[in-house]
Amino acid sequence: MTEVRRMKATIEAAIKRADPKAITSTFYDDASDRLFVTIFKGSKKVSVTLRGRDFSNGGAELIDRSIEDALTRLQNTPIG
Repeated sequence: MTEVRRMKATIEAAIKRADPKAITSTFYDDASDRLFVTIFKGSKKVSVTLRGRDFSNGGAELIDRSIEDALTRLQNTPIG
C-alpha cells in the first residue's frame, strides 16, 4: 500500500507542477497493476493509465511526458 501512495503522490505532484489549477482523481487496480488517473479542469476531463513498472528506475521521464501529453489533450478536448 505504501508503494501505491507514493505512486499517487508522484502523479499528483507532477500534475500540480504542470498545471496548478488541474484537479486529479486516481484509482489503483491491484489485479492489473495499473494506476488510472483522471485530470479535470473546468468541465473538461482526460484519462491516463500508467503501469506499475512505469514507476521503476528511469520512469520519471515517462511519467512527466505522459502528464504533459494528457494536459495537452485536455486543452484540445471539447467541453462536455
